[in-house]
Amino acid sequence: MRNKKIVVKLGTNAMTTDDLKLDKAVIKDLVRQIAEAHGSHDIVLVTSGAMGAGRATLKKPLKYDEVTTRQIYAVVGQVKLMELYSNLFEERGRIVAQMLATKEDFNNRTHFLNTKNCIESLFREDIVPIMNENDFVCIEELMFTDNDELAGMISKLLAADKLIILSNVSGVYDKEGKVIPEFRPDEEMPRHIISSEKSSFGKGGMQNKFGVAQAIAKHGTEVFITSSKEKDVITRILAGESVGSRFLAHKV
Repeated sequence: MRNKKIVVKLGTNAMTTDDLKLDKAVIKDLVRQIAEAHGSHDIVLVTSGAMGAGRATLKKPLKYDEVTTRQIYAVVGQVKLMELYSNLFEERGRIVAQMLATKEDFNNRTHFLNTKNCIESLFREDIVPIMNENDFVCIEELMFTDNDELAGMISKLLAADKLIILSNVSGVYDKEGKVIPEFRPDEEMPRHIISSEKSSFGKGGMQNKFGVAQAIAKHGTEVFITSSKEKDVITRILAGESVGSRFLAHKV
């Protein structure tokens, strides 16, 4: 029986503290859950946090245009981010691989097939792929809306069984602030949802998350939007529990 393919997306707000530093306790616990599950599941981790890590490392504002500033923070921070992940997974007996992507990797068939082959080869070698947008080379037309979009594309590429979008909120809220537990593949986005409460380096909001979740669910992948700080969140979802907001997969 094949391993189930899982995509876990960890957003900027989900992995940083209020002062935009990496929340190492949260990251460490999520690494534990992924490492423990990796024997029976093939898991891709799509992670944000490079620019936050770069900002914390440089400890000073940069006097460049917005694009150059993001590039410098990202390339400095990506080293620190992968160093953290590599060390934490190594403590759990797991090897990781870094993959940086642009939209071109999904629009170009050769790039698409090479990306798919690389991820599946890493799975066969029991290596955990860690993916992020390649901010250094990205110009506007090659940029993802955010890493939710990248995670969605990876889910489609792999025909993933589950996509787990980890945020700093517990799910999609109704007008009274309660989590809506379930959405059908054809259900419309609630009108009250707005893109808000983004971090300084986070590009996404609930509108984007909902749109990605609904689109990927229509392709046959079950999607969850929930909090990274929910106790044993990945472990519980992989065990079949519904945590946060669940988007039912369209039966294909």
